[in-house]
Amino acid sequence: MCVNKISSILPVLKINNRNVNQAFFEQVLGMKNLLEDGPLLILGDQSKKERLYLEESPSMRTRKVEGPKRLACLKIRVTNPQEIEWLLARGHQVDRLFKGKNGYAFEALSPEGDRILLHAEEQVDSLTEMEEVPDFQANAAFTILTEFFVEKVVLRVPTIEASTAFYQQLPGLEDYLELEETTGPDLALANGQTWDLYQIKVDLDAFEANELVKRFGDQVTFVPKRQQFVLVEDPSKIEWWFEA
Repeated sequence: MCVNKISSILPVLKINNRNVNQAFFEQVLGMKNLLEDGPLLILGDQSKKERLYLEESPSMRTRKVEGPKRLACLKIRVTNPQEIEWLLARGHQVDRLFKGKNGYAFEALSPEGDRILLHAEEQVDSLTEMEEVPDFQANAAFTILTEFFVEKVVLRVPTIEASTAFYQQLPGLEDYLELEETTGPDLALANGQTWDLYQIKVDLDAFEANELVKRFGDQVTFVPKRQQFVLVEDPSKIEWWFEA
């Protein structure tokens, strides 16, 4: 059995106003509120599996990003392509509209300025941008996406070489990432100080904490005594939470 094989990734976005952001993720993107736990909002789909986290942080502790954000885009893949058309039929503002082999796709900006691509393609390269907006078929019975998962996280990093060296330490991690080399005052700021990507939780099969500690070495920031999870910090100061 392959040790520490990645089964899914779950980004944690630090946000300013939870109510405003929750409305966007539910109404525009069709996600389901699974649980509210203090400042944390857990989002998922009809399977009730956790897919994405929003963590509210007030302005006395956190601020708006200066310059480009660490998070350039979240690419989210939907299992049922028809549901994307039903979302578009709701008439909410989207920034870009696409058509692919399996159906429609769109990009939308969250209230925090996070770009989300919702699609149902095996390869996003197959998407073609549309200039005219068609009449979308509505479904009054549709409320929540049947199933979706975070396929890719597009990160802005100061140095691609340093970031790539970090992500290559765990096989399969790079498959979930795309890197854009960018300059900006907050790209290497201490984690948690801005409304941006704060943490990425990684679900692993055959979880082995000691093996992860050997891989990441002094980049490991915390391992509890019972070794239920391992926390690691990447060169961009983003926290990675590895667990079974």
